[in-house]
Amino acid sequence: MARVNQLIENEDYISYLDKIDFLERERLFCKHGFEHGLNVARVAYAYLLEKEELLLPKEIVYAAALLHDIGRWVEYETGEDHAEASTRLALPLLEACSFSLDEIQVILKGIREHRRHPEDNLSLLGAALALADDWARDCHSCSAQARCYKFNLTMNQVVY
Repeated sequence: MARVNQLIENEDYISYLDKIDFLERERLFCKHGFEHGLNVARVAYAYLLEKEELLLPKEIVYAAALLHDIGRWVEYETGEDHAEASTRLALPLLEACSFSLDEIQVILKGIREHRRHPEDNLSLLGAALALADDWARDCHSCSAQARCYKFNLTMNQVVY
């Protein structure tokens, strides 16, 4: 996990998270900072283990999850879809952390797909991120649940 540790210490990565934290400072709903990325990583990895489909190294799953929302600040400022912005911003970070071209392609595809429905013929990583992005949220005890556009009753279930 050395490359993931290098990633989370990268100046640009930290800067993107700081921008997101600032822009979401008054957000009532789930935020998209480091904690969310780490929770998505853990849930996606556990999901792949439980499905016995862990065909991807842990480092790939964690890198993708930690990067999947880094373009949120771009979406807030310009309206560009954050999955596309995150994909674009992730590329130089992954290169700087010595991920291979093949690994980068897998990670970027997963990031690009994370907002789509898991049943839409997604890549293994894209489907895991899409599911984990919802499952990693604490909807059960959220005070904004009734106003949340993303909430559905399955998000309160422990098992899908």
